[in-house]
Amino acid sequence: MASVKPGAFTDSMMFPTVPSLLDTSVKVVVLNLASGNDLERLPLHIKDKCLTLMCKRGIISDSNITAVLHNRLQKLDLSESEVTDAGLAKLSKCPQLKKIDLNSIKESRTAVTTQGITALSQFCRQLQVVYVRRCVNLTDDAIIALSQNCPELRDLNIGGCPNITDRTLTALGQYSHFLKSLNFSRASITDDGVFNLVNGICAKTLKEIHMDHCKQLTDEAVEAVTQFCPQINILLFHGCPLITEQARMALEELTVGRTSQMKHVTWTIY
Repeated sequence: MASVKPGAFTDSMMFPTVPSLLDTSVKVVVLNLASGNDLERLPLHIKDKCLTLMCKRGIISDSNITAVLHNRLQKLDLSESEVTDAGLAKLSKCPQLKKIDLNSIKESRTAVTTQGITALSQFCRQLQVVYVRRCVNLTDDAIIALSQNCPELRDLNIGGCPNITDRTLTALGQYSHFLKSLNFSRASITDDGVFNLVNGICAKTLKEIHMDHCKQLTDEAVEAVTQFCPQINILLFHGCPLITEQARMALEELTVGRTSQMKHVTWTIY
């Protein structure tokens, strides 16, 4: 018979972790949610737990979102949930919101439009992180509103938004002092837009740019980023058919002396 060495059993084996009564109760409430009214009167700390679980399960909707919102909320993940401009309008009760994730996980999101994001920028002026990847009905006016109304904007993902043009990058260069990370992959951007961005007030703060699959960009866009953004350490420009070997050579030359700073660079040479 095999012997058991002292200490072979851990505390977790002898005393498996049991969910707290609070966590169990929250799960029961969420799984049996009949309407948003069931959550209206809950204390904030319990409401936050319900909100987190509802976000993970993707069951936030226009009809129940109000019940889990409050004026101290700072983060909201709607990436798995189906909400529309009507749902975003209810965020007027969240003036301290700093991060919102509306990235489309599977298919393109069509129910969030320029109207919804513009309203969001007016209600939630402390926003720092905004993810709207593949919200295909957004136009420049939405992002211009964000850049003008949300001066603390630091991290913006507008990748896969085909209606975004140079007007957006020009506005970010004018208004977004603290912008550090920007994803505008698959947008309708040209070299002019990139020039206006990196010659703007965020040039010294930008650390990460994703501009892959922008069909109109050339080597000059890459050179502009590396020349005017000294803090850049992540630069993605693969899938841009007009970018040539010249961009790679310029990248090597312009990053001499700060090679260790570059963390991630991807490109495609055609």
